[in-house]
Amino acid sequence: MGDQATPPAPELAEMAISDGPSLKHPFSDRAPVRSIVCRPDGGAGLAGQRVRAGGWVKTGREQGKGSFAFLEVNDGSCPANLQVIVDAGVADLSTLVQTGTCVLVEGLLKVPPEGAKQKIELRVDKVLHVGPTDPASYPIPKTKLSLEFLRDHIHLRARTNTVCLLCVCKYLPHD
Repeated sequence: MGDQATPPAPELAEMAISDGPSLKHPFSDRAPVRSIVCRPDGGAGLAGQRVRAGGWVKTGREQGKGSFAFLEVNDGSCPANLQVIVDAGVADLSTLVQTGTCVLVEGLLKVPPEGAKQKIELRVDKVLHVGPTDPASYPIPKTKLSLEFLRDHIHLRARTNTVCLLCVCKYLPHD
């Protein structure tokens, strides 16, 4: 895996999800969130492509009197989240919107309406897998987490945006 170089930014912006080893996960047909949202164009160049993505729901909310839901999905490949829109006819929204739910979804990438903060969103037409969570017992709240709290739940640190300070320090300039 380490012998494959990532293409330069201009080439990356022109690539499709299925092009190149860096845009599609090497062991599955799932596209990492990083290959969609961390492009120079924010993923807007991928509009119109079908993609299968998965990860954990960071936040979710039902809208339109329960007719659809917005999910922020992250798979740990980058700090950014992919906005996913699921219609009520596709899946049971009440199980999808819970923080910590594991999902595997498939759909079409589209450019959101003007004024949205995202550059790309995934309109889901198939929910392939849902690993539900019990919101009462899920240990990671939406609020900021202390390092002491994460020490007690070390196996869940990958689901947060907290970065290991020792890993970051080796990249900082030293005197």
